[in-house]
Amino acid sequence: MFWLGKSISTSPSKDKKKESINLSPLEVLILAQLRSRELRNKGDPVGQYGYEMIQQLNTLFAGSWEAKSGTIYPILSKLEGKKNMIKGSRKKSPLGPVKKVYILEDLGRKSIDFIVRDNFKGDIDFIMQYINLLAPFVINVPDELLSEELFEKMMSIPSKSAQIALEKAITEVDVDLRNHKIRSLHTSLKNVLKEIEKEL
Repeated sequence: MFWLGKSISTSPSKDKKKESINLSPLEVLILAQLRSRELRNKGDPVGQYGYEMIQQLNTLFAGSWEAKSGTIYPILSKLEGKKNMIKGSRKKSPLGPVKKVYILEDLGRKSIDFIVRDNFKGDIDFIMQYINLLAPFVINVPDELLSEELFEKMMSIPSKSAQIALEKAITEVDVDLRNHKIRSLHTSLKNVLKEIEKEL
């Protein structure tokens, strides 16, 4: 699970002495954001301003935690300097002032690709098990209206996945990804509905 932090090997050969880099959960998320932007742009580097990054992280955390400049900028500085995973360059922003734009270095790109590939299945399984773990807490909330609201939110996860899949595509990669998600969801939901009908 990426949020527990990872030691990753940066040496391509098993014969050589392996170097390891420890990454915090926030460092992993920052690298993942930058890499996701690249992948949606057919692999071409796409920079991101620190302020944009903070906004995107806050959207991701959905109110459960707030990213602030005093936390994120020191992490960016460490990823750029000590860890050599990103590179910052000053550019004029669309609104006028010169701001620092961050892009991935090769080490950052290889590292985040490795972490996601190595942990993806386990992370998804953990998220589903964690939601299941919370279910008894939800029905035990003293406020009945709040309990019902939380339960409905938890049970709306399949439809929320569908809504995310149907979001407007921006790049060519997004269009292909959106179509793939829709086809996969259609098959998955049909199968789930069959199982639910058996239970009812």
